[in-house]
Amino acid sequence: MPTALTVIIPCYRVAAYLPACLDSACALPPESVEILCVNDASPDGCGAILAEYAARHPHLRVLTHAENRGLSAARNTGLDAARGEYILFLDGDDLLRADAAMELVRQAQQNRLDILQAAYALFADDTGRELPAPPMARATGVLTGDVCLARQCADRTFEPMTVIRLYRREFLRENALRMAEGFLFEDELFTAPAFLLAKRVQVSDAPLYRYRQRAGGIMGGFSASAGWCAHYLRIVQRLTALCAGDPPTPGRRALRKRAAAIALSIPKNIVAHRLTGEVRGEALGFVRAHAREIAGFAMGGGSAALWAQGALLRVWPGAFMGLYGLVRGLL
Repeated sequence: MPTALTVIIPCYRVAAYLPACLDSACALPPESVEILCVNDASPDGCGAILAEYAARHPHLRVLTHAENRGLSAARNTGLDAARGEYILFLDGDDLLRADAAMELVRQAQQNRLDILQAAYALFADDTGRELPAPPMARATGVLTGDVCLARQCADRTFEPMTVIRLYRREFLRENALRMAEGFLFEDELFTAPAFLLAKRVQVSDAPLYRYRQRAGGIMGGFSASAGWCAHYLRIVQRLTALCAGDPPTPGRRALRKRAAAIALSIPKNIVAHRLTGEVRGEALGFVRAHAREIAGFAMGGGSAALWAQGALLRVWPGAFMGLYGLVRGLL
């Protein structure tokens, strides 16, 4: 039977969570699914756990990096080895709803989709309790990716996480879509181009993914280092360049606004995450050094509100952050 689905699982410092993750993936039917686990030179017990599961599940393969290369590189290694008609990314500390996954694969095949987006749930690491999730995108019929992206940006439900979507492997290959290596928040640079290029996209409200909320994850590092500032700006530069093509489609216009909002979030995060000490000083120094560039992206975002915020940031960064803190405190 042809392989319908490839599940790609990067593994790095997730030994405490990996058995539960693999159990959720191994609940998928082995006759039509392959599981590719990429050991990204993890220094904990991931290697032994993967070897044990591979010995018990012939459809689970382990790919190994000799040195740590990061999440994006691990996902790309999986993409290079994949044989499934559709690709699903699963992080090694999260869980998959196997029952929903195969029904979504069937739906994607039936409708000849390039991308199928599903719903997800958040759960607490310490208790397993389900947590409130942000508003989800509404279910749709088949749309172009450009229209789907524009709609989700307009109603503020666009979520760049790659893990909540199935991607047709040939669609990714034909468009040379790969994860951008060397970035934090790399999903932004994969999901947006994929939507702009996809001809057939659909959104389902079926719950596919369970996203663990834990301390120490990639998303929890704002207070540990100001390095995220440069990553944000590089992402904004790339997204803005992506919007420059003709014609100015609804998706490109929506993405330009999103890029502008991401640019403004660099100074806003200093306030929102209550940065202190050396990290705060480094982040403030970055904003001062790049205020004109950040402001330029905001002012080119295509809305009066973004233009006004960018103009204030360009003239007086301190006032911009003070005003943002005041407004945030009133909400």
